[in-house]
Amino acid sequence: RLLPAVTIGLGALLLCATIFEGSRVPIVSISWPASTLQATANIRIGKGGERGSARNSASAQIRRLRTLQDFRRRHQTMRPCRTAGDTEAGSSPPSEEEGDWRFRLSTFNMLCPPYKRMQSKGGEADKIVRESIYPEEYRERYTGIIEMFGEERSDLFALQEMWVESDDIQEMFQAALKDKLSGYSMLELKRTSHWSPRDDGLGFLIGPKLNVLDSQEILFQDCGDRVALLLLVVKKQQPLIVVNTHLLFPHHPYSTDIRLREVRKILCFIDVYVKEKGLNNVPVVICGDFNGSPQGAVGSYMQSQGFELLCGPDIAGENGHNEGWVTHRNHKDTNIFCDLIWVLNPSKKSSFQPQDWKDKVFAEIDKKISERNLTLSQSFKMFFDQDSNDLVDSMEFRRAINELGFQGESTAHLLDIEIDELMSSADRDHNGKVDYKEFIDRFWKANSQPELLIGISAAENSLDDADVKFLRGNETQKIQLSQEEAENLLQVVQNSQVNNVALNLEPVEGHIVPKAMERGTWPSDWTLSDHGLVTSTFRHGRRKRG
Repeated sequence: RLLPAVTIGLGALLLCATIFEGSRVPIVSISWPASTLQATANIRIGKGGERGSARNSASAQIRRLRTLQDFRRRHQTMRPCRTAGDTEAGSSPPSEEEGDWRFRLSTFNMLCPPYKRMQSKGGEADKIVRESIYPEEYRERYTGIIEMFGEERSDLFALQEMWVESDDIQEMFQAALKDKLSGYSMLELKRTSHWSPRDDGLGFLIGPKLNVLDSQEILFQDCGDRVALLLLVVKKQQPLIVVNTHLLFPHHPYSTDIRLREVRKILCFIDVYVKEKGLNNVPVVICGDFNGSPQGAVGSYMQSQGFELLCGPDIAGENGHNEGWVTHRNHKDTNIFCDLIWVLNPSKKSSFQPQDWKDKVFAEIDKKISERNLTLSQSFKMFFDQDSNDLVDSMEFRRAINELGFQGESTAHLLDIEIDELMSSADRDHNGKVDYKEFIDRFWKANSQPELLIGISAAENSLDDADVKFLRGNETQKIQLSQEEAENLLQVVQNSQVNNVALNLEPVEGHIVPKAMERGTWPSDWTLSDHGLVTSTFRHGRRKRG
């Protein structure tokens, strides 16, 4: 009697072990193609402005969950996708059925400690200081941020106000990439320091399901020292362009003009990049802290170029309609919705005709001239051609622009390098001087009057690499494609062009952490940042380009 019972028991155990072993690896292993390992070696993480390999090799960031205990621990942290009625702060990504392509993107302004105001802990309790002088404060806050990222598990996190100059913060993230953010890698871009020294920048946390095929730095070269970071990523053979940025805060009325220049710089760069790479059928997502609502001047311009929001109070995904979103409480205690995720779908690219940022500035200059009741001819003689030789050199051009009101804290300030770029765009024969005809032509071009242009062809009027060379960052950060990856990407793009079919993105779900912000309420117990974490899950829908 005992022998058959033992035999049956051992057989059952063997069967269970076989079933578990057969299903365990595909469920719990984290795979990362060899091409991505090579790419990760080129991703820098460390002090802002430095180049080089990651402090820890990519292999050290990849973990496989091999034991039953590890599987259970991972399984216990996973939660079903949040519905509109849920109150839980975090949520796991919506499940991907076989053949269903979904992408989960989060954007978050981390509130850099040198910018976070707080009351002094010393004898002067009413004194306002910065959090950066209290390491225990920002370490506790960043620990909470990392835990939030670990719960959200997005495919890609776009981060603003990343404290890239802090070794302390870098070490915290290095540790997290081995633990709570295992499988992720990080890419950073420090802000420029034209106006004043900057310690922060942008960052991407790149999930293990993504291949990064290319990265591009976009440097605005402006008084706000703002930048953008572009990634070309592939998930399940589907390419996507994602741009992360943080536009200027509206300190004064002229800030809107500067932010409009900044977004035009991004769009001009994208326009040239897409043409160079042959990626016309690839969706473009731009996300980050826009420091303005979708209804503002920047949002209106984005919409005029075919961009649509992927999540927000007016976006209905699978979970229904959300109302009254706020994502940021600024230092004036004003709640606004400014952390945005925009998409330009291939079916909308007929609307995508970005105006050169230099055209925008020449239109601003023309407005200043008109406010002085002057014609362009009069301004050429009065402001620009100061030595009356019928030519304007670089010094005369700079002096005239500054005299017209483009210098100073409360103006639509232009840096000297921006002014030089403006003059270069007017100097068509590249002799270092602008004559009267070139001067008039440049203003007519800026004001969209092509019928008045003297001898300027359509090709000269379109954007090309020369228009964005000024914006390009350091090329050493570029992540190289292998020949096989390049061929695969080209095949994907070619396939999407068959029968003129484009792959559009459509929202599935969007939410904010903490959830109270979706109801227009700023929770008093939210201390991780002065922004909420905004997440959008979207999928592909095929439509023929109209």
